[in-house]
Amino acid sequence: MKKYLLLTIAFLTLSTSVYSQTVAGQFLNNVKNFLERRELNGIDTNYIGVPDKKWSVFANTYLSQLDFDLRSNAEADRVVLGQELGRVKVDINSKVETQVSLGLYYMGYGLSYSQDLNKGFKKNWSFTMYSSPVGGEFRYHTTDRIHGKLAAKGLGLEFNIVEGEAKMENFIVNAYYVFNPKKFSYDAAMSYSKIQKKSAGSILGGATFNQTRITAHDQVLRSMIGGVNKIYLRQFSFGAGYGYNWVPAKGLNVHLSAIPMLLITTKSATKNTGDDWNDKQKDTQKKLFGSKTHVSYTHMGRFSLSYTLSDRYMVGFSTFYNYFRVGKHSSYYASTEDWNMRFFIAVRF
Repeated sequence: MKKYLLLTIAFLTLSTSVYSQTVAGQFLNNVKNFLERRELNGIDTNYIGVPDKKWSVFANTYLSQLDFDLRSNAEADRVVLGQELGRVKVDINSKVETQVSLGLYYMGYGLSYSQDLNKGFKKNWSFTMYSSPVGGEFRYHTTDRIHGKLAAKGLGLEFNIVEGEAKMENFIVNAYYVFNPKKFSYDAAMSYSKIQKKSAGSILGGATFNQTRITAHDQVLRSMIGGVNKIYLRQFSFGAGYGYNWVPAKGLNVHLSAIPMLLITTKSATKNTGDDWNDKQKDTQKKLFGSKTHVSYTHMGRFSLSYTLSDRYMVGFSTFYNYFRVGKHSSYYASTEDWNMRFFIAVRF
């Protein structure tokens, strides 16, 4: 009887495993077919091609930098810190850092991770969905290798922020819409999941959410800026621009695009966690520049140069530049610059 029960249990376990694998395999196959139909729908094959091998692995070397600039007048300072600091200026830059990265993609959908070669101070995550005609990307950058200056005129303060005293993080979500997906492929220039056979361009629509966060690690630094532990700058903008893929020779694609944008909403705030504050003051968040928002100009630009060596191998270079700004120089002003240069080798399989 025991032997019969053991055989029955073993049979049921094996059957369940085989069934689960079959269901999972069928689900993945359905997803694969859906993505391929979606990517091939409506394209002009005289201008755009799709490689036979849909998967690709990228090995990258990056150069990147984050910059943050803030100006505020005396009135804004009282709103933030409740004291007479006068005009405040903050200039923070990350060092230009070299990183290595690996990325895995399927038809423009992919994930990559970057690690700083110097002391491991900086890490980048990115998830991309380069498709047609709608797509986007998520990027998260963080670094402790920042330096700069902080000045408060009312207190006569001006001191340097050195490496290790603070951390800067940047969170970006970019979305785009291609108005000419039949002949122009944005993913041929960004994820290289398609092949631009002939030169073509398109008007591009874009929307961006950006958050920059500065965190002060050093207690002395926090005390000198009134117990402020974090500074947030959140922005949402949209706009329209143009992109062009130039194909001077077979396998060679040169891409250039720019999308000017208008900032339509922003939130700037500080989080106070001073060690000597009372319970009501700790962990409080205050608006940095009051409630008034000025419409501001931002922009995003990209350049890419790629060469397909064969059906399996690719090499190339790409760069992007994101610039976000809020406010006016006469009252308050804050901006973030985020740029990246990439050299890559890719293998399709």
